[in-house]
Amino acid sequence: MAEGVGEEALADADLLARIAGQDRRAFTALMRRHGDRVRGLALGFGGRAAEADDIVQDVFLMLWRRPDSWRPGEAAFTTWLYRVVANRCLDQARRHRLRCWLPFGEAPEPADDAPTALAALSGRDRLAAVAGMIRTLPDRQRLALLLAVKAGRSNAEIASILSISEGAAEQLLVRARRTLRAMIEKKEMG
Repeated sequence: MAEGVGEEALADADLLARIAGQDRRAFTALMRRHGDRVRGLALGFGGRAAEADDIVQDVFLMLWRRPDSWRPGEAAFTTWLYRVVANRCLDQARRHRLRCWLPFGEAPEPADDAPTALAALSGRDRLAAVAGMIRTLPDRQRLALLLAVKAGRSNAEIASILSISEGAAEQLLVRARRTLRAMIEKKEMG
């Protein structure tokens, strides 16, 4: 590594190249750079800390084992990374629906007592209610909204991440916001 150049200054592509050589410091740097946002997206989608942690672990384990999964030039690394996270979230939602449908899905899941970032904010009851409402949105609407709000992605990036057109991404966001607004108004009225 060049003198005066820290881990944070290296581009994601450089870190992935070093990870291919089993460089644990590069892997740690990549996790520090992107881990919180990956977890935030997964937590926002599913609402359970343990499930979000499983997704984060799965995504970064995949990056450790196959750092060449991302191909430069096809998409920005962060766009590709959020696509992987989005797919893991959708897979987890499908598995959860299947578990609920199958007989062994009747056992209640243990409560998730881990405090969330939302709980630490003022107005936490309202924030918790809104977070719960977001979790009731259809999967793709929920992902589009979380990518826009939590990950700060543009409509074009959301379209790329979800493998849909930009117009379709915009429509997902419009529907998600409209539905969420209606749920909030209904709760405040009732």
